[in-house]
Amino acid sequence: MKSIRDDILYLFQEGIKAASPKELFQEFSKENMDVVEKLSDHSKNQFVFSLGKAAYSMAESFSDLFSVNKGYVLTKYSHLPLELSEKGKDKDKIWTYREASHPLPDENSIRYALEVLDQLKQLGKKDRLVVLLSGGGSSLFEVPIDGLSLQELINIQNQLLKSGKSIQEINSDRKKYSKVKGGKLLKELNQDLELYTLVISDVIGDDPNSIASGLTYPSQNYFIIGNLTRSIHRILEEGKKLGYQTKLISDTWSGSSEETSYLFEEEFNLALDSPKSQMIVLGGEMVCPVLGDGIGGRNQETALRVSLLLNEHPTEREWTFLSGGTDGTDGPTDVAGGIVGNDSIHKMEKKGWNPKKELHNSNSYPILKDIDALVSTGPTGTNVNDILILLVGSAKS
Repeated sequence: MKSIRDDILYLFQEGIKAASPKELFQEFSKENMDVVEKLSDHSKNQFVFSLGKAAYSMAESFSDLFSVNKGYVLTKYSHLPLELSEKGKDKDKIWTYREASHPLPDENSIRYALEVLDQLKQLGKKDRLVVLLSGGGSSLFEVPIDGLSLQELINIQNQLLKSGKSIQEINSDRKKYSKVKGGKLLKELNQDLELYTLVISDVIGDDPNSIASGLTYPSQNYFIIGNLTRSIHRILEEGKKLGYQTKLISDTWSGSSEETSYLFEEEFNLALDSPKSQMIVLGGEMVCPVLGDGIGGRNQETALRVSLLLNEHPTEREWTFLSGGTDGTDGPTDVAGGIVGNDSIHKMEKKGWNPKKELHNSNSYPILKDIDALVSTGPTGTNVNDILILLVGSAKS
């Protein structure tokens, strides 16, 4: 018999699956036959530049549907199949695979940006450029403005990431220090070049100016093929099939980790008013100022906060809460987020932890790891923000 923990992990995985490039490209193709016809036109050489944490799976899914004469994939470390990341060689003389750093840029972010930029500049009237974008591109592809060193750029971006600002505000600031962000890349391209941009959005509201810092925006033929909404709908559908009464709070949430945890405390108390099994879902991208020198991420911190708050409301009803990033990574860690339940705080204290103390040091990762409360998916091949789910079991008769 499946547990409530099994249910919540299944629902999270279904949300990720709904945002997989394979599903998204198939759906996009059905609804945009005119674009499909253009991309299937073999009269031009088709060059594909796939950038972001979902770059490999987007490139793979695109090439399943369309011919590619030459392709370049730039993604985050450990987001390529092992044999490709080790060799970085072309696949059938067509694809070049590269990896760089995220969430902060490194020397490879610049090295490979210049490498692919050199190739893009050679494209002209006889070519078609297809850019596949996903979250993470802001860090992975970078050419700093003249006079700014890599270390200076890293210091600036590190301060931005720890500030608690929204991703829109962060990416707006990033553009000031870049020669390619904010549509500046377009100025480097041949103006006769046919250009298409297909995007999986990790930004609330799907603002093209913010996704990968607006690399090819504004431009014609810019399409957002996937976002968080599709994942949330899938989770709600599957939750009903599992017998839960479902409630969606929002799929465009941008509150702080602290604000979010208080919201779930309220929803938890409301859920207890009904004897039936309850599911509360929230989607978006939280902001989470870094308070100390601990290790963690916004999803792990939210899981820790929720466990502390719900622990103040003892109940015989079983509950579990999950907060996770759909890309499989949360902050600078190797996990997607955290999963907690009725006995989480007891387990932490039994092992000698002081949860509130760790929270004030932004140190959610070690404490959650110690009680087996981390959500580890590995790179998922997509990236559509965060998914938060609270399940409350039915009352015993």
